[in-house]
Amino acid sequence: MSEVDVNENDDRFMFKYRGIYFQATYTSPQTIDSVQDFEVKDSDVFLVTFPKSGTVWTQQILSLIFNEGHRNGTEKIDNMSRVPWIEYNLYQIDYDSRPSPRLFTSHLPYYLVPKDLKNKKGKIIYVARNPKDVAVSYYHFYKIIVGITQKKDWESFLDDYLSGKVLCSSWFDHVKGWYNHQEDFNILFLTYEEMKKVLLAIGKT
Repeated sequence: MSEVDVNENDDRFMFKYRGIYFQATYTSPQTIDSVQDFEVKDSDVFLVTFPKSGTVWTQQILSLIFNEGHRNGTEKIDNMSRVPWIEYNLYQIDYDSRPSPRLFTSHLPYYLVPKDLKNKKGKIIYVARNPKDVAVSYYHFYKIIVGITQKKDWESFLDDYLSGKVLCSSWFDHVKGWYNHQEDFNILFLTYEEMKKVLLAIGKT
């Protein structure tokens, strides 16, 4: 099997590289490889998640914290620009010129992130979510993604999800990989459920 494989269900939508499925429209094996050499600053913060695990929610929280409640007007800037993806640079942002502290987002597994992170440069916030809730949210997300030509019913999607034949591949491998290698990084683990409890508690005060 070659290192790069197309998905047997839709070769125009995603490809598999180094064990992980990526969206073909927005990245390439060359881009993913270049991430390894991304120069990380000590003040950088990386949000890492498996899809549908509270990514956008946490992006908003981080943006509010780092921009002091949008006092600098960043509320008019979309998430992709405020907390951009390192493997999907859709807007061709010059990351090197971004002012510190820089915020980034990623769905990458632990072994594909910048090498500097493995030297404990920068900080990582990893957010995990109950895999059953991820599956349901992911299913509805898949149904509206532009570019998928083969619509799936729930049973078919669930089979793909459980076998890792979805974007970012296996939820189980992703979470387990990051958790088991946490000593290699400067990392904080959070869960979607813990964050929700805090939000509900604040709402009752």
